[in-house]
Amino acid sequence: MNRQLQIKNGVASAEWSGSGGMPVPPDATWTFLDVTDRPDAQVGMTYDAATDTFGPAPVVVKTIVTPAQVVSVLTAAEWQIATTSTDADVVWGMAQFQLAQRVDLADPQFAQLMAGLVSKGIVTAARAAEIQAALVALANA
Repeated sequence: MNRQLQIKNGVASAEWSGSGGMPVPPDATWTFLDVTDRPDAQVGMTYDAATDTFGPAPVVVKTIVTPAQVVSVLTAAEWQIATTSTDADVVWGMAQFQLAQRVDLADPQFAQLMAGLVSKGIVTAARAAEIQAALVALANA
């Protein structure tokens, strides 16, 4: 029986053995590759058409954290300064943060909030980078 991988954007997304319907209806964005004699070829792996080789699955960095996780990486002093500031930009940014159900570290608004905390002197640029790194680690734990 033949074995095919359906590949989209360089990632093997579905497997089809020739029986039943195809897992994903074909269109021009899919590549179908016969891998009957290639046990190393698995769904989730990347495929390089130029070299006809499969590699490890792409690493997907998660960027979603909870507001509680954000607070957990701040010092008490940073949190107090940020939440008691009378600066309109800081008040607005903190209000949006506190109302959020989740925080997307890749969202431009988050970057803007962090840049605002740096420009207002609440945290240094180095500390903002530490906070960002700690949050990425929490998102991917």
